[in-house]
Amino acid sequence: MANRRTSRLEKEGLRLLARVWQVRCVVLLAIPYFVLLSWLFVGSSRMDLRPAEMFSIPETPVWEAPDESHWFGTTANGADLFQLSRRAMGNSVAVAVVTSFLGICLALLLTSLFAFDADEKRFRPMFIVSRAGFLLPAMVVLVIFTGGAGGSLPVAMLGLIVVAGLHLAPVLAVWFQEGEKGPDVLAGFGLGLSRSHILAGRVVPKVLRRLVGVFAQLVPVVVLVEMALSFMGFTGDRLSCGAMVAYGRNSLLEAPWLAACPGLLATAVVMILSLLGWLVAKATGSGSLPRIF
Repeated sequence: MANRRTSRLEKEGLRLLARVWQVRCVVLLAIPYFVLLSWLFVGSSRMDLRPAEMFSIPETPVWEAPDESHWFGTTANGADLFQLSRRAMGNSVAVAVVTSFLGICLALLLTSLFAFDADEKRFRPMFIVSRAGFLLPAMVVLVIFTGGAGGSLPVAMLGLIVVAGLHLAPVLAVWFQEGEKGPDVLAGFGLGLSRSHILAGRVVPKVLRRLVGVFAQLVPVVVLVEMALSFMGFTGDRLSCGAMVAYGRNSLLEAPWLAACPGLLATAVVMILSLLGWLVAKATGSGSLPRIF
């Protein structure tokens, strides 16, 4: 039988399959993410609900305790608490996803400003700023920012993005330094390739691959911070599990499920996101996050 030459299309297909096989763990972990996010977001048509309106207590409350028809019970005006908690958790996760993505983008931008410089000590200013940032508790800074704005979600998100970006930038700088010591990079320098070409083609892809694990670990952390800020009233009058728990405290004796059930759902979702984040970080070799908040 004559030898048949492999076509270019077949070579590209085999190369693609090999790359997918290398990241098979991440691909499989994307399935529970898709299921969880679909459950949180699908069917949530009204996202402009206000906790102050939903948790207002009329003269004759019509709340009901949890039962088969209402798993989490109802509010004082008869609204299903389970659906409200799901929508509130969807809001928190959406804020966390956007904030984490922009925070990582900011960290990557700050790192790229120094990464293509040939000086060995180019990252020193970044490390100095990072050490100074750790002297101030990030939560206090966020509370000051959001409190001074009178309670605003965009300002709270901006504070979260800045804090996350400043604390993640040194981690990315270390990854760049480690990537430059790889044998393929040293071989590229030996062949006379330019520094920018080597970093863009061989170091940056490795860093971007590890950022997937950073994103997966950062999302549940930001969800907790967002719920804490909403519990304290620093993100405005918007539907969030933190705000629902805060409003539910006013009726702990008459209707304890108003505060307990949203908190239980938030705990379950954060635990699932944390477990998935740990698995994704392990699969991508990202390591653990620094203490940001």
